[in-house]
Amino acid sequence: MNYNKIFLIDDNSTTLFYNQDVVSEYSPSSEVISFEDPDEFMRVYKEKYSTEKDPMLLLLDINMPQKLGYELLEELEEVYEDLENLHVLMVTSSNLRNDVEKSSRFLSVLGYIEKPLTVTKINNVLNGF
Repeated sequence: MNYNKIFLIDDNSTTLFYNQDVVSEYSPSSEVISFEDPDEFMRVYKEKYSTEKDPMLLLLDINMPQKLGYELLEELEEVYEDLENLHVLMVTSSNLRNDVEKSSRFLSVLGYIEKPLTVTKINNVLNGF
């Protein structure tokens, strides 16, 4: 699938910088928009992107001190009825089965990727959709 916009959320600036490069390689024509703070993402999403109709991709870190990725997804689902065009990949350094099970609760979550992020890992998850 082709995404015009790809959002990255990760509290670690070094990881975020690295992930920007990987995502730019995965989809050179996409606009990559990065956030270290999930609340900032929510604010910007509400102001600029909540009415978008084209598919968008969100690569979301699970474990962040400000807010867990699951908490952000719960907030998104509470605020927006229709998230059909926002596809989510959960990204984490943990390989806990519990994380995979939690991510499967959300309709917008397409899959789960263990860090470090690579183009191959993104392709492997998205090729199933």
